[in-house]
Amino acid sequence: MSDTQAARKDTLRAAAHWYALLCSEDVTEKQKHAHAAWLAEDPAHVQAWQQVEKLRQQLQMIPGAPSLNALQIKQRQDHSRRAVLRGFALLAVGSALGSLAWQRAPVESWMASHRTARGERREYTLAGGTQLVLNTATALDVVETSTTQLIRLYAGEIFIRTRNGTGKVAAAKTLQVHTEQGTVVPLGTVFTVRKLGTSTQVTVLEDEVELIPQSAGGKTQRLVAGEQAQMSSVDVEVATVSDQADSWTRGLLVAVDWPLSRLVAELSRYRTGVLRCAPSIAGLRVSGAFPIDDTDRALQAIANALPVSVDRLTQYWVTLKSSE
Repeated sequence: MSDTQAARKDTLRAAAHWYALLCSEDVTEKQKHAHAAWLAEDPAHVQAWQQVEKLRQQLQMIPGAPSLNALQIKQRQDHSRRAVLRGFALLAVGSALGSLAWQRAPVESWMASHRTARGERREYTLAGGTQLVLNTATALDVVETSTTQLIRLYAGEIFIRTRNGTGKVAAAKTLQVHTEQGTVVPLGTVFTVRKLGTSTQVTVLEDEVELIPQSAGGKTQRLVAGEQAQMSSVDVEVATVSDQADSWTRGLLVAVDWPLSRLVAELSRYRTGVLRCAPSIAGLRVSGAFPIDDTDRALQAIANALPVSVDRLTQYWVTLKSSE
């Protein structure tokens, strides 16, 4: 095992310890503050904490999962309860050491020349005048060739406004956005590109873009203003979009009759730690404009509008629950 793998394993074991401790009925405020301090020490601690929580959610979807059944058993003694919880959380250690379960960002994203942290947005003007706005947790490189200006998007989301409403950044250069799923070629436009795991989401706000899936057999698709597409490496699925698809560039998340689960998932992109909602309220419908630069204020606005309450185990573990 490499030093890096050993360090990850140690961090996950620490996360398992904290999980067991905080799920105990006799957890103290001092312990909660100590946990918050541990999370703040290193982004790797937050990743490990999220991994434990994600595994718990996955196990809930498996009928009869032994670890889930164990969690549902009311223990008569606190030390027994902690042992069960710690045993569950340690499952995350073994799972997370696998390359798929860890779901770490590509190496390229850590080395990218342009990056934003979680909750951060940043603007750039590229050579030739193209304007970029990087959304939260975004990583990209800009590569110049003799004929093309390439934006390689590894993670996150970008807003792009091409110079003078054209797809040309110079007399002989064409702008392109590359992801692992394919290529986006603007045809004089304003648009956004977002990485979604195994797909790339493209939203056109003005003019047109052309989508070229990575696979040689993939069909090229043209999008016009008001359309959005999910591009895999072999296919493109097109849908219409809201006029507020770029509201994040103005510091807002605009929801129009969204299920609460979707709104919480989107807000979690701008917040360090775990943010979730209880299944019993996930389907509540919500509309409004919510600030992404102050997610606590956004959560309070949700609580004011819906019969929900904001439960904070720590600053980094927040759950929306029914208040009824």
